[in-house]
Amino acid sequence: MSPDLFSWQKDNLTERSHFRPVETPRTEQLDLFSDNRRTIWLNQAHEALRCLDLVGALAQYDRIVAARLDDREIHGELGLVVAWQERLARYGESEQKGEQILRLYDQLEAALPSSLRIALLEFMVEELSTLEGPELLFIPPRAHPGLLCYELGSYGDALGWFAQAVKSEVHPTGRFLAYQGDALFRLEEQESARELYREAFLEDPLAVDLAHLADPAVRELISYGESEADEPDEVLSWLSAWGWLRDIFTLELHELRTDHTGFRESLAKSEAEKRLTTPQLWFQYLRYAEFLRALFPDDPELVRARRRMRELNGELFGRYMKKLG
Repeated sequence: MSPDLFSWQKDNLTERSHFRPVETPRTEQLDLFSDNRRTIWLNQAHEALRCLDLVGALAQYDRIVAARLDDREIHGELGLVVAWQERLARYGESEQKGEQILRLYDQLEAALPSSLRIALLEFMVEELSTLEGPELLFIPPRAHPGLLCYELGSYGDALGWFAQAVKSEVHPTGRFLAYQGDALFRLEEQESARELYREAFLEDPLAVDLAHLADPAVRELISYGESEADEPDEVLSWLSAWGWLRDIFTLELHELRTDHTGFRESLAKSEAEKRLTTPQLWFQYLRYAEFLRALFPDDPELVRARRRMRELNGELFGRYMKKLG
């Protein structure tokens, strides 16, 4: 936790901010072209904001106003900086709960100067990192440490946060599996990303943040499924199957290669105890059938698996057989 936050009082807002022990870069060029004063001072204000030196930034805005070089843009930025100075002061006097940090994230205005937005995001990640179990802190729709890193373009860090959240059994799981896929896709690991997208739609399809999906092929798959399915409202639940039919998703068969008898028995038990939804059950039978087709094409079990697929969803079974040619 940043040590100076506790000592930064409201009645001391005119003093230089100590959120970051970084000296604001200064580039004095005022003797070059007097007509450039506004640009120079505004650039210096943005440099201060990038260090989260709000007092230093306000001093530069004040110079612009005093020289009567201000306009709507300047007054807009000035108001935002003052607002954030007050918010951070209140945060410094609070009990420092993680939820309060994420509430600050929800207050980030669209018009915020990019330099200040980056500095605030970095500050929030640093503060969250000092808490216990921060990977479990999630405020809908998108307030989470991993998403802050993702917004900063730190996709490796974001992936670590999302993976830890899933490991810690964050809720909802499907959302964070898909977020892992987003981070991997940005890291140009498409195959691994799609494995996670597949699992997200298989395990918890309604929780996936559809607007956030990074892979355009997966977004297109959703539209395709909606246009082709008899019941478009159920597409998300069947998307893992649709993805395989459209060659977007693959099938993970390692478990079957290791012990396909055990897999068959586990599948039968899950079905008997109704622990799987119909789309999940169909997908597991798909995996079983494809394993048998590759290694034991004459096994009567293949006929039984395909029969069950047809009983569960005749339309997709027809598409499955058509794909096999």
